[in-house]
Amino acid sequence: MTGWSFGSSIYGGAWATPQMRALFDDVPRTRRWIEILVLLAEIQAEHGLIPEAAARDIGRACASLTVDAAFLAECRAGYEDTAHSTTGLIAAVARRAGPLAGEWFYFGATVQDIADTWLMLALREARGLLIADLEAAIAAAETHCRRHRDTLAPGRTHGQQGLPITFGFKAASWLAEMRRHRARFDEAAARMDVGQLAGGVGALSALGPDALAIQARLFERLGLRAPDMSWTASRDILVEWAQLLALATGTADRIGHEVYNLQRDEIGEVREPALAHGVGSITMPHKRNPETAEHIGTLARVVRANASLLAESLVHDHERDGRSWKVEWHAVPELTMAAGKALSLLARLLEHLEIDADRMRANLMASGGFALSEGVMLALAPRIGKQTAHRVVQTLAAAARRDGVAFPEAARRDETIRAHLPPDEIERLLDPRAQLGHCQALVDRLLDKRSAS
Repeated sequence: MTGWSFGSSIYGGAWATPQMRALFDDVPRTRRWIEILVLLAEIQAEHGLIPEAAARDIGRACASLTVDAAFLAECRAGYEDTAHSTTGLIAAVARRAGPLAGEWFYFGATVQDIADTWLMLALREARGLLIADLEAAIAAAETHCRRHRDTLAPGRTHGQQGLPITFGFKAASWLAEMRRHRARFDEAAARMDVGQLAGGVGALSALGPDALAIQARLFERLGLRAPDMSWTASRDILVEWAQLLALATGTADRIGHEVYNLQRDEIGEVREPALAHGVGSITMPHKRNPETAEHIGTLARVVRANASLLAESLVHDHERDGRSWKVEWHAVPELTMAAGKALSLLARLLEHLEIDADRMRANLMASGGFALSEGVMLALAPRIGKQTAHRVVQTLAAAARRDGVAFPEAARRDETIRAHLPPDEIERLLDPRAQLGHCQALVDRLLDKRSAS
C-alpha cells in the first residue's frame, strides 16, 4: 500500500517536483550506479586490474540492460536473501553479462563507494534545481522591494502593531536572507562534488598499485573531484548540505507564515495566488485557504526533522558504521526533495503574490493610530527628557485606549504635547510617512548592493 507522501502516486507531487524525484527514484538511481560501475571496470582494465575482455563484456551487457520492474525485482530478491545492499544487483548483472564479466563486475569497490559517488552526482543536479528556484524567488522579492518601496504598512512586533513600515521594507528582509542562502550554496559547492572510491576501510587496498590513478581517472570522467582523504566515516559534507536546506526552507517557511497571517480575513493585506480550479474547503465554498503558504511550512518541517536525523551520522564507529551511514539513505533524498518542492512553491508564491496596499494603510489607521506614538515621544524627549516623554505618551495612549479615542486626536488635545510642540510639528508627527525611519533608504541600499555586484 502506497503512503500519503513521497511514494504516493496520488499525493507524491505535493512532496517533490518531478525533476527532483527523477534524481532519487529506484530506476534512475540504479541506472546511474550501473553507469559508474561500467566506467570503473573500463578504467580498471586500462590499468590491468581486471581483464580487458571482462570490461568489454560488462560494458556490452550493461548497455543493453533495461532497468525495469523485473530487473529491480531481482535486485530486491538478492537483497532480501542476503541482507547485503548490492549483492542482488551484482547477481542480476552477472546473469546478463556472462561468467567472465560476472567474475569481475564490481571489483574492488564497496557499496559506500558507489552510493556516495552517485549521491554526489545526484546532489550536484539537485543543487542546480534548488538554486534556480531560489533565484526565481529572489527576483520576485526584488520586484516587490521596488514596487512597494513606499507602500505604507503596519510593522508588527509580538503580533501587535508597532510602527509604520513599507511593504517593500518587509520584502527586503526576505530578499537579504535569500541572498545569503544563495551565497551559501556556492560556499557549500566548494566542499561538495567529491567522489568516493576507497574500499573496505578507506585505504584503496583492493585497487592495486595504481589505485590513486584509478580513483583520479574515475572522478575526472564523472566530473567530480578526488577526495583529499577517504570520507567513509566523515559525513560533515552531507550534514552541512542538510543544514543549508534547513536554513533555506526556514526562510521559505517564514515568508509563507507571514503570508498565511496577512491573508487572514481580519487583516487581508496580501493573498497568495488562487488556482484556477482551487477548492478551499469541500464544505465551506467561500474559503480561499493559503494552501501554498501552509504546505511550505509542512515541507520545511520535513527538512528540519531530517536534518536533525542526519546530524546523527556525524558519529561513526571506527572506519565505517552502517548504523550512521544508512540514515542518509532515508534522510538525504527526503529532505532534498522536500526542499526542492518548498523552494519551487516559494518562487511561485512570491511571483504571483497579491498585495492590497489600500488595506495595509487602512489597517494602520484602523488601529487608532497608536503606531505613531514613538515619533511623538522622540520629539518630546529633547524638551522634557526621554523617560519623562515616555511616561507622558504611555499615559496618554493608555487613557485614549480606555476612552475609545484615536491616538492622533488625543495627542492634539494633550496639554503637555501642545506646550512643547508647535501645531505644525504635531501634525507632521501624526502623518505615518514621518514615522518610517529609514525604511526606504534600507530598501535602496539593498537593491543598490545587487546592482553594484
